[in-house]
Order: sequence, then structure tokens, then C-alpha cells
Amino acid sequence: MDAISAITLKNMLLVAAHNLDQQKDMVNALNVFPVPDGDTGTNMSLTLNSALKELDRGDISKIPRLTSLLARGSLMGARGNSGVILSQFFRGFSDGLADVKNDASGEDVARALVSASKTTYRAVMKPVEGTMLTVARVASEYAQEASEEGANAVDVIRAALKGAQESLANTPNILPVLKEAGVVDAGGQGLVCIFEGFLTGLTTSPEDLEEQLAQPITPALEEAERPRLDQEVMVNKYCTEFIILGDDIDPSYVRGELESQGDSMIVVGDAGVVKVHIHTDHPGQVLQFCSELGNLTEIAIDNMFLQNQDFAQHSENHHLDYGPENAGGSSQTEALGQPKPVGIVAVVAGEGLAEIFRSLGVDHVVTGGQTMNPSTEDLVTAVNSVHAESVIILPNNKNVIFSAQQVKELVEKKVGVVPTRSAPQGISALMYFVADDSLEENVEAMEGSMREVKTGEVTYAVRSTVAGDLQIEERDIIGLAEGKIAVVGASPDLVALDLLRGMIDDQSTVISIYFGAEKTEEEAVELRTILSEEYPDCEIEVYSGGQPLYYYIVSVE
Repeated sequence: MDAISAITLKNMLLVAAHNLDQQKDMVNALNVFPVPDGDTGTNMSLTLNSALKELDRGDISKIPRLTSLLARGSLMGARGNSGVILSQFFRGFSDGLADVKNDASGEDVARALVSASKTTYRAVMKPVEGTMLTVARVASEYAQEASEEGANAVDVIRAALKGAQESLANTPNILPVLKEAGVVDAGGQGLVCIFEGFLTGLTTSPEDLEEQLAQPITPALEEAERPRLDQEVMVNKYCTEFIILGDDIDPSYVRGELESQGDSMIVVGDAGVVKVHIHTDHPGQVLQFCSELGNLTEIAIDNMFLQNQDFAQHSENHHLDYGPENAGGSSQTEALGQPKPVGIVAVVAGEGLAEIFRSLGVDHVVTGGQTMNPSTEDLVTAVNSVHAESVIILPNNKNVIFSAQQVKELVEKKVGVVPTRSAPQGISALMYFVADDSLEENVEAMEGSMREVKTGEVTYAVRSTVAGDLQIEERDIIGLAEGKIAVVGASPDLVALDLLRGMIDDQSTVISIYFGAEKTEEEAVELRTILSEEYPDCEIEVYSGGQPLYYYIVSVE
């Protein structure tokens, strides 16, 4: 085959998607850290699957139109850093084929692969060699060399695959962290799977190809799996917030007295200023008690049941087009009146943590984080659902930051991204949000708050490995401090204690413990009791996070 037609290119993409889907678990297992949230293969597979769905929505008889839909579909469906980089790869690939009139020659394909590589490098602020960026670049170099020697389209793809495979094998020699973990780069492996699919799609007979494509790809999240508003009767339906100004206030005393009045309670501050948030059915009693401790200001009481009803009714009655040309959501503005200056979207895993973020003023919580990174389209939808002129996104996960940054070019609203890498960083950032300040002022203040909190996580190892001086066996409990493995043990509670002991210093004043779905409040309270004896000068809080996979998320401020 000397050249590639539009229908052949679609088949190449279909086979590549099948191949990646079948091998995504293998790609996931290449995660450098042996934690149960390695999702590179899943993110790349979902991104490519989203792109293929976009092809069904338009005329793809011509290559430029097909690749344009491919680029848009992958952009909107991009999940995680690897998915975003893959979407940029297809964006550059599309640009490289934009002027093709009929079929794509070997020269056209090589030019598209070079364009794809250059686009991925431009998309990353600090490109790191030994990653999928390197694999894409070397593949394009092999393709370009073959093209210059007169290779046809099939041989150009074959050369690209050879370059990708050789580059992938060399990634541990470029990145020491890969060699230490005994793996190749996961994103690079995913890209090799795609190139393998490309070549198979070009060299397989029509009959065999039809049989292979008949096998279903694992679907992305179905609509039924997405979170829905709870329309049942709500308990503690009044979201009550205010600030106490006084001279000698004890936040611990306030917390203890209000504990029986409701849930989702947060009491933070010092002797002079205390911020209170609580969901309660008796806001008057809460205000009466706190008014005896000092002067109350910035009082806000909202009926969450009525808010949910209004939002649900609005969602049913208004269909919004979330494409960039209609991203302003004018029908929403007309229905709800004047938008507020700045709204907030946060990505959170775990209902307890989600409730905390809502209680701190987040307008829209996107369910996601470890193992389930939201797509760019999920974030675009969330931003457009917020009735505000501008929106701040809190990714709360290093693998969501890249997707969040892409939202800026897909909506008409002004969007700011505070690059929070954990839920505690996001909570700290929210403490610095001021509703009357501009988007830029809030982003600057919230970014500054990230330096004031240290985050730890307790989970389990999914494979044996070595991390520095630590020998880790599969199923060992591991503690990560600021994303680096710091403690290994047999018990989540003991690891959590050792992890926190290593994080606490003379400047520490507040310790927060968020227990996950597999831990109980009693176990978390026992941790607090032990830590209170060891660090009597620290204020120690326990919250139900409900997060999956991570027994505890802890923070020290």
C-alpha cells in the first residue's frame, strides 16, 4: 500500500484503540511508584476511545476532516497527563495532514508524525526525556528518514514503530527512576501499542480486520455511572457559615460544643478569629451559642435542599452546548440571574472529602482523582455549569493539572488553575479564597497557600520494588510524603503514625487526618489520641474522607 485513504486511517485508529485497550492493564502496571493508582494505560485508552466516538459525528470521507475530528475528540476526552499528551500528539498529527487532498503518502505520514512530536513538546512546560515525548520524537525521526529514502506509507509506519520500540527500551537508560523501578516508561509503552495497532490495521486482510474490530472496546464511564443529585429528604440541610471575632476563643472548645448540632463541621482559626462551617437543622442555636464567644460576621445560611432542587430542575430544563463556540452558557445566565464574579470547581475522590470542599464554597465537585482522572470535557462541563463570570479549578491531583489547563482554551469564561496536587492543598487554598477579589488575586493568594501544607498518603504496594533504601514487597503498606515513598510497614495505622512523625516539625501547629473508605472513625480517632500525647501543642483534626485506595490522607501545617 503506497498511500493511506481516509477509511484506512480510520481502521488504523480502530485497531490501535483495540490493541491499547487489551494491553492497558500492562501499561498501568508500569507506573514508577508501586501504588494502586497507575492509570496511564486507562487514561490513554479512554482518550483514544473518545476520539473515535467523535469520528461518528461527521463526514470522514476526507483525511483532513477525519483528523480534525480526531484532534477535537481526543482533546475533549483527554484524561490525565498521558491522555492530554496523547491528545496533543493527535492535534499535531492532524495539523500535519491538513493539506492532504486525497490519500496520504509516505511523505505525508512522516510529516504528520514530525508535527505530532513537535506539538507534544510545545504542550509540556518542562519536557522530560525518557518519556512518551522521547518515544514520539524518535518514532518521527525514523519515519522521516524512511520517507526521505522513498518509503511508502506502510513502510513509514513500520519505521515509526521500530523507532518507538527502540526508544521505549532505552527509556530506563535516560531516566534513572525507571531503571531503579525496573520498568520502561508507561506513556511510551502506550504509544508503542498505538503504533502496533497502526501497522496491524495497514497489513491485515479485510476479513481478519473485520473480525478483530468486532470485539468491543471497554467503554468509558456510562451516563448511569456518573454522580447524580440526591433528591431524597436531606438531614442537616442548612449550610451555616460565619466568623467569630474575639479575644480568647478556643477553636477546640467551639468544635466540641457544636459537634452534636450537625455534620460536615469545620472550625479553624486562632484565639482572635475563628471560621465556622456546619450543616445543621438548627442554625439559630449554633449562632446563639457562638455569639456568646464574640462578635459574629460574614454570616451565611443556605438551604441546600432547595438549592439542589433548583439545580436539578435547571439541569433538566436547559440543554447546554459545551463546545468552545457556545461555552458561555447564556441560557443558564438568563435563568439564574446575575452571575457571581468568581466560582470554583474542584476534583475530589471520596464523598467525605467532596462534602468538605462543598462546605468551603466549591460550586461544582467533579468526582475523580486517583485511578479515575476526569476528562477535559468533564472539566469543561463543570466550568460551564458554574454560574460565574470566571472560574477557578482545583485539580487536587498532579495527573489532573494538565487537563485543567486545557480548559482555558475551550470555554469563553476566564479560567484560572491553582495547581493543587492533593486534597489538603486544595482545602488550604480554599481558606484563602475571597469572593470579592478578582480571579487573578485569588489564584495568586491560593497558590501561595500551597507552600503552607505538607501532604502524606497511606496506601499499599501493587508490586515489589526498591525506593531508595527501602525494599518494598507486594501488598506492603507504604506511606508517601509529598509524593515520595517515606515509610514501609505492615499496618496502615502504624505507617500513618511513622509518616506523620517524619512530617511534623517545630513549626507545625495543625494536623489533619482524613480516613478512607476502608478505615473507621474509631481507628482514626485512636491515631489522634496517640498523636495528641506526643504533640500536645498541635491541634489534631479527624475527618471522614471516604477516599478509595488510600487508607489515610494526612496533612501538616
